[in-house]
Amino acid sequence: MKIRKHILPRTLQDAVATTFMAGIIPVTFWFEVYVVIPGIHGADSVYNWVHLIPAVLLLFNVTAHMLATVLCDTSCSTELISTPPNIASAGAGLGSKTWHLCATCEFVAPPRSWHCASCRTCILKRDHHCVFTGCCIGHKNHRYFILFVAYLFVSTLYASVLNNYFLWFVRGEEFRNWTSLVKIVFPLAMLMIDISSKQYYLVIYLINMVGVMFTGVLLVYHGRLILTGAVVHERKAPEYDMGPGENIRMVLGNRWYLAWLSPFVRSDLPHNGVNWDTLQKQTLKSK
Repeated sequence: MKIRKHILPRTLQDAVATTFMAGIIPVTFWFEVYVVIPGIHGADSVYNWVHLIPAVLLLFNVTAHMLATVLCDTSCSTELISTPPNIASAGAGLGSKTWHLCATCEFVAPPRSWHCASCRTCILKRDHHCVFTGCCIGHKNHRYFILFVAYLFVSTLYASVLNNYFLWFVRGEEFRNWTSLVKIVFPLAMLMIDISSKQYYLVIYLINMVGVMFTGVLLVYHGRLILTGAVVHERKAPEYDMGPGENIRMVLGNRWYLAWLSPFVRSDLPHNGVNWDTLQKQTLKSK
């Protein structure tokens, strides 16, 4: 993995979203491990350790995949790009959906690679710019991003189940009232009035409930794109659709069956992210 030179967010929107994500992950872990789980089973229960194992594994994978997404350089500068002769001569084919001239970077970019104004560079097989990581999702960090979303979905789902049981059943006498509903609907406003631990509990509860719905939608949306061999800007890309299995391998790498275990598991991509015309010919032949 080649590390990005500029890993800090370049825009205020990216900085706010990334800071929020970097902060809420450890806060939620602390809340579940030190407040919710002991509150459900008791401070000295052996079940606290049973929950701790998956909690630590989820924290590791969420954090590690987020960091890998941020650190991985997926720009066009990571590959030695050789422009095809028929395009290089007299600019033939430039401006089309294949090879095109990037006026900002001042070089000919390969197909599916586009310039990002926030990252200030052209991205190989650019999918989209993610504000929660402050970087673009492209050919080389697509694997880390989709697994980051997947682990985040599992984590928020796990936390939401525990939180619902803890708030509405274990401590139902305190929270099952109309004031809790008002506090959930207006969490930030209520924090200005009520700074008790109960209000913070409800805020974390709400964040996790929103998180599980948001990441669930993201997982379905991006999962469908991956299975069809497309990226966000393409919606549908039948010329690159090599079947679900091969499409997954194009994102997760040759060892896709192990890639989900950890971002440290090596899983080389079967394509360099540049010569898509060759892949297009292979796809047409297979069909």
